[in-house]
Amino acid sequence: MQKRLFGILATIAMIAAACGGATTSSAPSAAPAASSGASTAPGGSTAPSESAGASAEPSTGDLADQQVLHIDLGQEPPTLDPNKAQDSTSIAVLHGINRGLVYFDKDLKVVPELAQDLPVVSADAKTLTFTLKDGLKYSNGDPIVAGDFVYGIKRTLDPRTAAPYAYVLCEIQGADALLGAANGCGDKEAPTKDADIEKALKNVGVTAPDDKTVVVQLAKPATYFVDVMALWIAVPVQEKWITSANATEAKNYVGSGPFILDTWDHNSQIILKPNPNWTGDVKPTLTEIDMSMTTEPAQGQAAYEAGELDMVLTPSEDIQRVKADPTLGPQVKDIPALAITYYDFNNKTGPTANKDFRIALTQAIDKKAFIDATFAGIGDPANSFVMPGIPGYQEDLNPYPFDLAAAKEHMTTALAALGVKDAASLGKLKFGFNSGAGHEPRVAFLAEAWRQAFGLETEQIGSDFSVFLQQRTAGEYSIARDGWGADYPHANNQLGLFVCGGGNNDVQYCNPDFDKLMAQAAAEPDQAKQVDLYNQAQTILINDAAFIPLRFGLATYEVQPYVGGIVSTPSDSQLPGDLFYETINIQKH
Repeated sequence: MQKRLFGILATIAMIAAACGGATTSSAPSAAPAASSGASTAPGGSTAPSESAGASAEPSTGDLADQQVLHIDLGQEPPTLDPNKAQDSTSIAVLHGINRGLVYFDKDLKVVPELAQDLPVVSADAKTLTFTLKDGLKYSNGDPIVAGDFVYGIKRTLDPRTAAPYAYVLCEIQGADALLGAANGCGDKEAPTKDADIEKALKNVGVTAPDDKTVVVQLAKPATYFVDVMALWIAVPVQEKWITSANATEAKNYVGSGPFILDTWDHNSQIILKPNPNWTGDVKPTLTEIDMSMTTEPAQGQAAYEAGELDMVLTPSEDIQRVKADPTLGPQVKDIPALAITYYDFNNKTGPTANKDFRIALTQAIDKKAFIDATFAGIGDPANSFVMPGIPGYQEDLNPYPFDLAAAKEHMTTALAALGVKDAASLGKLKFGFNSGAGHEPRVAFLAEAWRQAFGLETEQIGSDFSVFLQQRTAGEYSIARDGWGADYPHANNQLGLFVCGGGNNDVQYCNPDFDKLMAQAAAEPDQAKQVDLYNQAQTILINDAAFIPLRFGLATYEVQPYVGGIVSTPSDSQLPGDLFYETINIQKH
């Protein structure tokens, strides 16, 4: 959520949207940048139908009079514009206030949401036809029409929108002419003149023959594209709304989901309330979701223990204490996550553009010690990018294990190529991260390991999250913190980050052989052959040491025993069940 830039992992933050990422997912500070896993909290509400995308466990108690859920976002969402969101903080809110033609169920299978059914797919697998349900309305009461989906997708593709997740729509006919090589869509440059952009938009393969029909024409078969249509970037967008002044402020916001954006006090609080025009099968039980924006993980934990929050992602340094506590221990939920913690190397400029230099930095890190020291031992060492639980995971792929002797040999080779006598002569490499999110000890661990192994010095630069995202995307660091949570459980969503010019390609990686295999895999209908192609692509990527994979996620949450109806999935953005806020309830306590 994958991004689900979902991905970002902190002491209280684990890609990212989207995803997404979104895609993610890049993710935030005090909450998981990446996806959380599958576990259900105590209690539950009446089970919704599968078409609603969720299934809550049966209720074991009476509902409380006050149906208000208190959670913490960790920080200010950078945006609530569905076409521009890339981080898990933003996506965690968007899940509640916007829905598209299709969505995910509790098992992350795509199911109809605003569409009557899954799309009709043509014989050549290049045309998808969706039919809208009857009586759909936005939160402001206006009808949702097929043209709004067309407008939203074209707005994502419009280079003037600068949508980080636009690249996931590359397979749409005509998308390459808008996005170009800079977004991994072909080898041409994206247009910059308004007239050229408008002309290209007219040729995009997304149309609305009438108010109830959306037709998506792909340039080539893409076996995963229905999953893409379930992401936040493909929700309906009303043109008159999004082009108005201050459109994403609470008083003006127009959404299509089960909740509305009632309040947005910036850097303080967001409040969601039920959407009276929501026609989905599952109507919200909660009357209010209060989302605070605590930036320090310790503050969130303290607020939970004081009864001010109903769930929290436990900071790493508190996990063992919490699990041993007779009151808090039973409230702990350890949830596997489709998420990875990794650190970017700038593959384009500076010393990290040298492959031997990147290999040296990789082999100098004891990943188990890193996890033990900075994640309280929670999680598993990662040596690839595709996560366990996703077809294409390669358990034995580990070309650069922890080996200081080998690391020093690669560093010697790299320094000779760079024309310097030692690593200290390179000066301080810029090492970026988003501050106030618990990343400091992890950055310090890596920096110290490289200093001890090679005498390499780094300038550790902590920035506000939104600033950090911009600077990382612009390639302003030699090394940068990163994380990814699966926007959907498919290898394309993981490896697609690294195609030449991809929107979330923060490592500035570009290998035509990798891109060729990715294109072949996307068009391959045979599952076994497809997985083999993705494996070949991932092997090239990992052998190039484009980044350093460190940890596959396991999220430790605390959930108050009176919170029922949680439907958690491996693609939750921030907290358990945030894909399906409408199933959550508060029981008497």
